[in-house]
Amino acid sequence: MYVTKGWAKVTILVAFLAALLLGSFMAAPAAYAKGGDATRIVLKGSAQYPNVKGTAKYKADGGEREFQVELENAKALKGKTLDVYANGMRVGSFKVSALGTGRLSRNTDLGQAVPQISAGSGVQIKWGDVLVAWGSF
Repeated sequence: MYVTKGWAKVTILVAFLAALLLGSFMAAPAAYAKGGDATRIVLKGSAQYPNVKGTAKYKADGGEREFQVELENAKALKGKTLDVYANGMRVGSFKVSALGTGRLSRNTDLGQAVPQISAGSGVQIKWGDVLVAWGSF
């Protein structure tokens, strides 16, 4: 009888954990769907930094515009400040972390300047005059 009670507790615990995990997976699409209308592109590493990769995201919703750039696999540039360009104009800069990552985020709702992005708009990440990564919307 003791073994049966023990297994009942284990069964209840497993069912609870399964329900908890299932609930978290069901909530994730709702959160993602909220910002799902943004345009995303992949940024490719340049010839000098072929292992670097990244993404750029642009979202325009009414009067609000948002622009984000993320960079990965850039350990060779740790501690360096990189500049982000959109349509040939400098948007801002970020510092590469010790892990080789960096991020720039701009939003008009925060009073920040955000470039107008359309099909064919180019994005470049540079260290001085050296191209690190690039892509096009």
